[in-house]
Amino acid sequence: MAISKIRLAALVAIVLLGASGCGPLTDSRKAGEIPVHLSGVNDSVCPMTMSVSNRDWQINYLGVYVSNPEVRIDGRWQALNFQKNDWQTKKVALLKFHGMCEETPEGNTRLLLDASEKLMKLATNLRFTIGLPFEQNHANPLSQPSPLNDSSMFWSWQAGHKFIRLDLTNPDTQHNFSYHLGSIGCESDAPVRPPEKACAFTNRVEMILPMTQLDTELDLSLSVSTMVAQVALPQTEGCKFDPPSEGVCKQLLHNLLHRPWLDWE
Repeated sequence: MAISKIRLAALVAIVLLGASGCGPLTDSRKAGEIPVHLSGVNDSVCPMTMSVSNRDWQINYLGVYVSNPEVRIDGRWQALNFQKNDWQTKKVALLKFHGMCEETPEGNTRLLLDASEKLMKLATNLRFTIGLPFEQNHANPLSQPSPLNDSSMFWSWQAGHKFIRLDLTNPDTQHNFSYHLGSIGCESDAPVRPPEKACAFTNRVEMILPMTQLDTELDLSLSVSTMVAQVALPQTEGCKFDPPSEGVCKQLLHNLLHRPWLDWE
């Protein structure tokens, strides 16, 4: 009887520790881990679908490069690194969503900062860039580490990488829409040669998000429908490395700069 009571007490203690978040049963998030969820997307089907202006669209490809993360502490910006893995170098991360609905998922839906819980709780803002720094953008992709060697996110040595790649299809009409954002007006001797100076339109988008929750478990929400707001998708093929003043490119870039397409949940 005494042994049974001891075992029962030990079991209760383990359960209580797990419930309190202090024991080995806790599946806690890593410090600096920020999951990124798609908003308004049906991920129970593959390809994933979403509705824009009462029309269904398949998401054939969605990739986003994020670089140079920083947090603001006591009024000063402090540079951070990403934790290195197949989807991140120290300063660059690649988010890929379209392959996550497959039986064998191939994608990345989180940012993993190399930051302690204490530091994250002190931060009042998170800042990062959608796009790549000049050096990484125009370097040889064959010699760069993952995820900078992803050929599906590369345009040319002259123009560099696709900072955002979004490919949609209307399943009823088979109409395709694509948005490939990258630097424009890059001058070099040939498309296979990198430029020596910054491009005319760098097309990098700076994101500054407030952090007032005093909470390390933060989630980001990415809204594709907000990215393409006020764009008549059935009437255009989209924008692929075109100047930001031409066609729908102006509205698409305006959405990235002025609409909350990427924000805290």
